Amino acid sequence: MVWCFAACSLLGCQSEKTMTRTGDPLPPLPVAGRATPADSVVSDIVVLAPYSLSDLDGNGLASEFPIAIYLYASPFPLPFWQPGNIAVELFDETAEGERPLLDRRFTSDELEGLKQSNVVGEFYALQLTLSDDELRQLSTGGAGYRVSFQSLRDDSKVTSSVKRINVR
Repeated sequence: MVWCFAACSLLGCQSEKTMTRTGDPLPPLPVAGRATPADSVVSDIVVLAPYSLSDLDGNGLASEFPIAIYLYASPFPLPFWQPGNIAVELFDETAEGERPLLDRRFTSDELEGLKQSNVVGEFYALQLTLSDDELRQLSTGGAGYRVSFQSLRDDSKVTSSVKRINVR
C-alpha cells in the first residue's frame, strides 16, 4: 500500500529539472555581419517585385509597380548602396519579340531619395506608374521587365534576368 501511494504521488507531480555541467562553454556572442565596403564592385543584382500590378487609384486598371532592388558584391553577403543609375525596362512580349512599353531611368541623385533598409539589408525602393495608354498597348495580360544598374565608380553594369508580371 505504501508503494502504491508513493507511485501515485510521483505520477501526479511534475518537476522541472534544470542542469548545467561545469566546463561546458557558453554559446558565442552574436557578431554583426561583415558589411560590404562602399568601394566594392557590384557583381549581382536582385529584383523583388509583386507578380502583378496594383490598382491604387481605383480606376479598374492596375498601374502601380513597386520594385525593390538589392545590389551585391562578391564575396560579401550583405546588399549595399552604390552611386549609379538604374534603368527599368517594361515590355510586351509578342510573336515578333519584345515591344518596349516603358523605359524608366533613375539618376544617382534620384536614387539617394529612394534608399531604404530592412532586415535583408540596404536597397532601393522604386515605384513605377504606368499610364492607361501604356497599359492598353499590351497585347496580353502579361509583360516582362528587367532592371540594369550602371555604376558611377567603375562604369560596370549588371542586368537582372527577365521577370514576368501580370498587368490585368
